[in-house]
Amino acid sequence: KEPFVIEQYVTTARFENDGTGEKVLAVRVRVQSEAGVQQLRQLTFSFNSANEQIDVRYVRARKLDGTIVNAAADAVKEVTAPVARDAAAYSNYKEKQITVPALAVGDTLEYEIATRLVTAFAPDEFWFAHNFVLSAIVRDERLEISVPETRKVILKSAAGAPYETQHAGERTIYLWKHANLSLAADDSAKPADVELTTFTGWEAVAHWYANIAQGRSEPTPEIRAKTEELTRGATESLAKVQALYDYVSTNIRYVELPLGQGSWRPHTAAEVLANRYGDSQDKHILLVAMLKAAGIPSDAVLIPYTRNLDASVPSPAQFDHVITTVPLGTVAIWMDTTTEVAPFRLLASP
Repeated sequence: KEPFVIEQYVTTARFENDGTGEKVLAVRVRVQSEAGVQQLRQLTFSFNSANEQIDVRYVRARKLDGTIVNAAADAVKEVTAPVARDAAAYSNYKEKQITVPALAVGDTLEYEIATRLVTAFAPDEFWFAHNFVLSAIVRDERLEISVPETRKVILKSAAGAPYETQHAGERTIYLWKHANLSLAADDSAKPADVELTTFTGWEAVAHWYANIAQGRSEPTPEIRAKTEELTRGATESLAKVQALYDYVSTNIRYVELPLGQGSWRPHTAAEVLANRYGDSQDKHILLVAMLKAAGIPSDAVLIPYTRNLDASVPSPAQFDHVITTVPLGTVAIWMDTTTEVAPFRLLASP
C-alpha cells in the first residue's frame, strides 16, 4: 500500500587523517503508485560548495521489461538552495536537482550519489552522524564507515543497532545492517543512531570553534557608532545588553540555516550589519561585536536546537544553533537573537 518501497539503501563513508573524505549513497527504490512517481520524479541533494563536491554517478529508471532509461547530463542542475536565494552571503549552500527520466508505476529507480569533502571543516579532524530511515519501508539498509586504522575515534551506536568491525589493509571498517518494515513515528529529537568523532572531548570542540570564529566579531567604526546610538542614556550593563539584543533580534533578518549547512565559519560582524540578515551564528557575531564595543564580554554557546544532546560524543554534528551568553556579576544572561520565544533569560550562575 506504500507509494514506494526502498529495496536497498546503502551509505558508505570514508575518512582520511587530514579531515577530508567521501560519502556515497546508493539506492534502489520500487515505485508502486502514481503518488510514488510524483514523490520521486525529482531528487535533491544539498551540499556546501566551499568544501564539498557532488558527483552524480548514475540516475536511472529500470523498466518492468528490463530496459533502462538513464538520466541525461541536462537532467542534473546545480542551484542555490531556496533558503539562500534571497541571502547572497550563503550562496555556497547549494543543491543538485536531478529530474528522473520517464519514471512510471512499476519501475525501479536506481541512483548513486558521491559527496566528497575536499576541504576539511576542521583540519585533521572528522565526524559523522547517521539516522536509519524510518519514514519509508526499507528492506535492506546498510551503513559502512571506513577510517584509518591508527586513528582513534569515539563511536556510539544506538541500542538495537549492532555493528561489525573489520580490518582491511590499513583501514578499520564499521558495518551496520538494518531494515524498516513498518512506518515509525517521527523521533527527530533523539540523538543520531550512529555517531563518530575524532574530537577527544568537548573542550577540543570548543577550541576548534573559537579558532574559526576568531577575529570575526571585531567592532568596526560603524558598529561602534551604532552601539553608542543604541545605548545612549543607559548606565547599567543590563540595560545596555537589553538594548543591543533588541536591535539585533528585531532589525537583523533571520536566515533559517542550521549551523554547519551554510558554513561553520561565521561572517564578520561588519558583513552582517551591512547585509541586515544572518543565521544564528552570524546574528550572534554581530551581537558580540556590539557588546564588545560597549565593554561587555560575552561568549558563544553551541546548542542542539532540534534534538537531544548525547554528552558522551563530543561532535560538532550535535549542534545546529548558536546563542549568546553574558556574565554579569552573579548572574548570566542567555540570549537567542533568532526567536521571540523566551529570547532573553536572566539566570543565576552555577
